[in-house]
Order: sequence, then C-alpha cells, then structure tokens
Amino acid sequence: MPQRAAQVAASSANTMTKLDLMKNASISPDEYQAPSGVVQAQPFRLRRGHFVLFFIAALSLAFVAFITIARSIQIATVTPSLSDPTLAMPLAANVELGSWVQLPIGNRVLVLPGSHQVIASAEGFEDQDEMINVGSGRHQKFEIFLRPLPGSLKINLVPEVSATVSIDGVAIGTLPGLIEPIPAGAHELKVDAPLYRASILPIVIQGRQQIDSVDISLDPAWANFKVASNPVSASVLIDGETVGKTPLSLKLEEGSHRLSLEAPKFKTFSQDFTVIAQQDLDVGSLELEPADGVLQVNTSPEEAVVLLNGEYQGTSPMSLPISPNEAHALQVYKAGFRLSEQEINLAPAQVSKQEVSLVQDSVAVRFSIKPSDAELIVDGVSRGKGSKTLQLNTLPHQVSVRKAGYVSYQNSIIPTKSSSQLVSVALLTKEENFWANVPPSYTTRAGHEMKLFKTPGVVKMGSSRREVGRRSNEAEYTAILSKHFYVSKHEVSNKQFRKFRPSHNSGHYKRKSLDSNKHPVANVSWQQAALYCNWLTKQEGLTPFYQTKSGYVSDYTPSANGYRLLTEVEWAWLARNDRGKLLIYPWGQSEKPPSGKPIGNFADQQAVDWIAFTLGDYTDNYQASSPVGRFPANHRGLFDMGGNVAEWVNDWYSANSEYVSSPPQSLTDSLGPEEGEFHVIRGASWARGHLPQLRLAYRDFGAKGKHDVGFRIARYVGSPE
Repeated sequence: MPQRAAQVAASSANTMTKLDLMKNASISPDEYQAPSGVVQAQPFRLRRGHFVLFFIAALSLAFVAFITIARSIQIATVTPSLSDPTLAMPLAANVELGSWVQLPIGNRVLVLPGSHQVIASAEGFEDQDEMINVGSGRHQKFEIFLRPLPGSLKINLVPEVSATVSIDGVAIGTLPGLIEPIPAGAHELKVDAPLYRASILPIVIQGRQQIDSVDISLDPAWANFKVASNPVSASVLIDGETVGKTPLSLKLEEGSHRLSLEAPKFKTFSQDFTVIAQQDLDVGSLELEPADGVLQVNTSPEEAVVLLNGEYQGTSPMSLPISPNEAHALQVYKAGFRLSEQEINLAPAQVSKQEVSLVQDSVAVRFSIKPSDAELIVDGVSRGKGSKTLQLNTLPHQVSVRKAGYVSYQNSIIPTKSSSQLVSVALLTKEENFWANVPPSYTTRAGHEMKLFKTPGVVKMGSSRREVGRRSNEAEYTAILSKHFYVSKHEVSNKQFRKFRPSHNSGHYKRKSLDSNKHPVANVSWQQAALYCNWLTKQEGLTPFYQTKSGYVSDYTPSANGYRLLTEVEWAWLARNDRGKLLIYPWGQSEKPPSGKPIGNFADQQAVDWIAFTLGDYTDNYQASSPVGRFPANHRGLFDMGGNVAEWVNDWYSANSEYVSSPPQSLTDSLGPEEGEFHVIRGASWARGHLPQLRLAYRDFGAKGKHDVGFRIARYVGSPE
C-alpha cells in the first residue's frame, strides 16, 4: 500500500507539471501519425459491489424456484363432537409445521412437496404429533384431530350409601368419592348399591380435566326378613353364605333366595323363598329334624349285599344314613354264605361301625352218573366214580364227568336250598353225541327243506329181465351206501334257482308256461345244476363238492360237505327200495295208477293233443308242470320223485353193464363212472305217459337242458370220526 500511494502521488505531480507548461506554451499542430494497431488492455478486478449483486441475483432465483415448486396447504385443527364421535368440530389450537422452508400467506402456508412434521396443541387436549404428506396438488388441506383429556364425575347420591359405579358396563370406581378418569364423550352410567335398585342413565363427560356433576336417587329394593328355629342359635345361611344365628332379623334384597339352617345333631333345613321390595317377610320358627345316624358296614368277605328294612342299599363296605331313635333291620347276604340279620338303633348323628363275618352255607347235591364207572370232577378235584351225594356251598361250581370212549360232560351249577339239588349226567359215545347234534331236518338259506337219511346200506340197482318194458341199460347189480346224507324234500323251484341266476326263464311248452315261481326249474343243463349247488354251498360256508375250472365243473371232492346232486344209487334207494322190495312204478307194482286222488304229475288225458304217449284213465289236473310238492310224498317223505320233472343226478352215463360182475364193496358210495359224455337223468315227468318210461328203473341221459328235466339237491353229513 505505501508503494501504491507513492505511485499515485508521482502521477499527480507529473500531471500538475504538464498543466502548468500548457498554460505557458503556444499550441501548434503535430504531425499526423497512423495508429500502430496495438492497445494496452487494463486487467478486470472484482469489487465488493459485485458480490452483493451476485447474492441478490441468487436469492431472487431461489425465491422464484420456491414459488414455482411450493404447494399451498391449509392445516385445520378439529376435535370429535362429544355427542357424536363421528362428527368433527373446529378447534383453535397452536400448530407448528416442522419445515425449514415455508412461507405463511394468510391462513395458508407455502411448503415444498414431501413429508412434514406437524405438532398441534391446545389447552385441555392431548398434543398431536403426526406427519403429513404434501402431494402435487396446488391447494391442499389437512385436518389434525385433537382429543380432549379425560374428565371427572361427581355423583350426588341419595341416599348416601356405598355404591359401585360402572361406565359402559365396566366398573371404574365406588361411592362416595370422585370418579375419574373418564374419557370425554357420551357414556352409559350405572350406579349399583346393595339393597337398592340400580340406576342407569346416559351422561356426557366434557373432559379437558373438568369435573362434571350428576344427581342420582336410588329406589330401595329390600325388605325386612325374620327367622327363628327350634333349637335356637342355629346358623342361618342365605344363598350359601352365613349371615348370623337364630333368631335373626336382617334386610334382604328383592329376588329369589335359598335359606338354610344348620345346627349340631340336626338335619340341615333348606327352603327357597322370594323377597318383594318393601314387603317384610317373617317365616316364623322352623322345627329342625334330628340328624341321621351313620352306619358303617364292613363284611368278611367283602362285596356282600346289604339290605336295610328289606331294601337293597349296595355292597360292602359302605356307609348308610339311619333315621335316629328307630329300630331298623340290617341284612347282609353273599352267595355261598348264610344270611346275617340284626337290629340297629342309632342316636342322632351317632356313627356306628358294624363288622359282619359271614358263615359259609352248604347244600347236599345228588349226582346221578351214567355209566356207573365214569369219573366225577368238581372244581377241578376228582370226587370218585359213579353216582354220589356231595355237600357243596351255594357258590358256582364247575362240574365235569368223563370216561374214555365217551364225550365228556361239563357244566356250571349253583346249589340252592329252594329246590331239589339233583344233577343227572348220562355220557354219550362219540357216535351218539354226533347224532344228537345232527338235526333230522333243516331249511337252507334258499328255502330248501332238507331231510336226513342215515346209512342206507345195501341198494339193489337195475331191473329184472322179466320186468315189462325193461331196457338194456338197466342191468341188475348191488351197491352200498355207507355215508349219511341230506336230500331236499322238493325239486328246486324257479324262485329258488333265480336267486342264483335272476335272468333264468324255464320257458314254455305248447304255450303252457313252465316259469311260475312255485313250479320246478326246467331247461337247465347239468352244469348249471351243479354250479347252483356250489353257489348255495358258498352261501352257507360249506366245503364245495364240485371243483370248477374256467367256470365249468371239472372234478369232485368226495369228502366235502357242500351241496351236490344225488348219486344214481342214492336216487334209486330213495325212489325204489322200500323195506326190502323194489317198487316198479311210483305208485307201486301195478301197471295202472290207483283211482281216486292223483298221486303224481304225468302226461295224462289232458295232454293228448300235444304229447304222443299219455297215461290212459288218469288225470292229475295239470297240462304241464305243477307247483312242487302238490302231490303226496313217497315212502321216504320226498315229493315228486316219480313225476313233475325228471331229475339230473351226479353220475356220468354208462350202460352200467360193467357193474354186474363188481362186488358191492367196490361200489360203496359210488359217484358213477370217472368220465363220460352225458349225465344220467332219472324219474318220470309231466311230459311222459308211456308206461315203460314211468318205471322207476328207467334211465335216460343228456347234457343240455330240457323242458321236463330239473333237479334236487343233496349233501353228505359226515361221520362221528
């Protein structure tokens, strides 16, 4: 700076010298010289004013930008209406906008878009601190809700009693005293005091830490109650709570109550009653009953039956209430022991223990045993052989009688004195026992009535050469039937067969229907008849007799007990063999059936128009088949063995000449040839009237179903072994 000042001073001195010279010198023109083209530039320097100008310009630009970007908002403070919280009421409050750039304009403020903190406060209200989000709209309005602070309630209660105060169903305080805090707004007030009716009314609490006041009068809800007793000083309980001793007077609230009186050695008295407000109630003096005594019954052995005055009470050990100062009959009983009886008399509330020891009771039991050397066993202990009399107690006993070769007997007995004690046992051999358990007849699930035949024995087969109409396939020979078997009394009906094959139709002949439910099934092949037997076998859980392969019968199981067709030998024995003689025809030996009542369904005079051979001078009243069992049974109790429909039997067909030289033992329980092309058909039918075909020895054969061929069923029973 000193150097700069010196330069300025020198320059000023030079200037002044030049001026002085110009005053004294004359002016003359100089010679013109052309410009050289070179100008000396002066350097630019920032002055303080420049910075001021720059600041003002920047501030102006920022203000213009703020005015352009900012949004106008209005913030209003409101509070919920006390009578209707859904309505908002305007409220003057202090509002602070937490924004560093804002421009108030009247009741609005310019702020930049985005989130801003708002703090609102007013006296008597809760401060509100929340964030608002200013959007892109030019003019926006926001409401800030301020909730009033809770208030207090002063209740002027008449009468001045202790009471519980509830607001909106919630207990919040008691009287006397100020009730606080209570949220501002409309509420339901309830004041409830003992012995008074509750008062319920709506109120509005101003809040803002102010005290509201309300006057309430309670209506009395009680009455004076008196009770006395004999004896005195009994404890008085009202609704299970002790309130004093008799005699007693107290106030009770209206409504239903339960009164109980308790005193030592007396029964508790209980009674329900109702109190009506302002109507005094005096129940008077109540007489208490003496308390029951307690009888504790223990017995040896335990679990004995206890009876009091003849009434069942339970089993020992047990405790019984006994009415005092009275005689009672106590009885104790247990099976196998004698009855114990005694008299009981107890004082009020007396506890008595009775120890009862029961004495075993015994009865003489007579055992009648057959055979006489069979062994008698009682409760697992041998009591010797044969009949005898034993002393047994009256408890259950297990009795068994046994002997080698016999089926043992087992049973349970309970000896009593009320009746004669006799046990008769007759042992059965295995065979006797077997037949005792085999019914002589029964009915199958399909409705067949089955009849039992035991060991038929020797059977004569074929026919004599002298028999009129004899055929070459009726050679005479002898066979043996050793097995027991059942056979159906009737031929299988259409109804029974349709249980196995619902779609079956037996058809018709010459417009005469063969398909009625009660008529015998017809038009069934041998295979269908055998498969029906297997179906019925499965229904009853038996072992199948016929073995099948691909749905066809391929073999037999001779030992099986399932249903089957009759063998030819069985059929012949059932139809022909009668007490050592052979029947020729179903009706006997004569060539003509007996006159009078029909004995079977054959081709008779009613069939002359459609059957070639008919039986002369005979009418059975049916043009085709008849219901099964409509004619009398034969000498074996079987129906339609000689008529109605002919019957498939189990055997393959052969001329049977090979049996002539065979001994009977080789033909025991014969099932026929092992193979063949056809099966045997036996018996006459409704379609046959030619006398040789009506013979019981007549044999036919076939494989397919025919209009006059059906079947009946049979099964083996088994044997004792």
